[in-house]
Amino acid sequence: MRIVRKYTSALVASLLATSLLVAATGNPISAAPIDDARTRAVEARRSADASAQRYEAAIGRQEELNQQITASMARIVATKAQIVTLRATADKRAVQAYTGRDPLSSASFLIIDGDPLDAIRREKLLAKTKASDDAAARRLAALNDDLDEERKSLEASKTAQEEVVRQVEAEQVAVQAQLAEAQKALDVLEAQFRREQEAAKARELAANAARSGSKGNGKDYSGVYIATGIVCPVRGGVSFIDSWGYPRHQGRHQGVDLMSATGTPNVAVTNGTVSFRSGGTSGLGAFLNGDDGNTYYYFHLSAYEGGNRRVGKGEVIGYVGNTGDAQYTASHTHFEVHPGGGSAVNPYPSVRPVC
Repeated sequence: MRIVRKYTSALVASLLATSLLVAATGNPISAAPIDDARTRAVEARRSADASAQRYEAAIGRQEELNQQITASMARIVATKAQIVTLRATADKRAVQAYTGRDPLSSASFLIIDGDPLDAIRREKLLAKTKASDDAAARRLAALNDDLDEERKSLEASKTAQEEVVRQVEAEQVAVQAQLAEAQKALDVLEAQFRREQEAAKARELAANAARSGSKGNGKDYSGVYIATGIVCPVRGGVSFIDSWGYPRHQGRHQGVDLMSATGTPNVAVTNGTVSFRSGGTSGLGAFLNGDDGNTYYYFHLSAYEGGNRRVGKGEVIGYVGNTGDAQYTASHTHFEVHPGGGSAVNPYPSVRPVC
């Protein structure tokens, strides 16, 4: 049950933190869904806490009954042993009296052999002792019967309590489902919040990139797609211009040439899966399918680093070169951006802010 309370407390704390963050950043998420999610979480927590209390009380009562039954059984066993002892003593004295070897005749009285009065006294004393033993045995037997009734009553209570425990356990299943529903609602809210935050950040980066990319060349990059959250494809000294659309022997230039020394590391601009292909005008090529949904091309590499695999942002995947149709030019990496894996767009405003 401590787990339930810990879980619900963390859930509510997360919701509160989310609402505070929204208030601080002025995110466009309205207060209504936040309030709804918080209400569901608080209600789920209250239900879970109340159910936990009932469950712990039921388990505690069940344990008490188990202990009482154990104690009752121990008393019954002890009482039965006393009854057996008393009856055995009474029977032994009766036998001894019958055979004339009763220890009471010598231990309690000075009996003269053959005196009828002494014999009568002895018989009366033995009878009285036996009656006392029998009475004690009967009292113990009655007590034992009472204890047996008590045990039966406790067993019945235990059976009823086990049913209560089963009901509370079933209730716990329902409460857990409520908690899961509250968590799901929170996840949806947080996902929405992250998307709106990322969209706002992307718009800001795009605006900055557009302003940065236009410096020195007078071009307007407003409305141009910009890949955000990436790192520079080249880890080292690099220079480049916006050569998008420049004439090439195979057609218009569809990327940006990142000029750098041969052997300078090329890195994954974002998390994703990289594969390698070589041949033709591209030379050694790397293709990064990013987790952001975009595909990124790296051409003219001098060598690969590793094989096809999952890579993290900034991980080295190859090295700058001049393979393919770049063999008579300065070493560089031809870099392309394909939003959503589609057609290439001008990569210059995407790499300008990060290279």
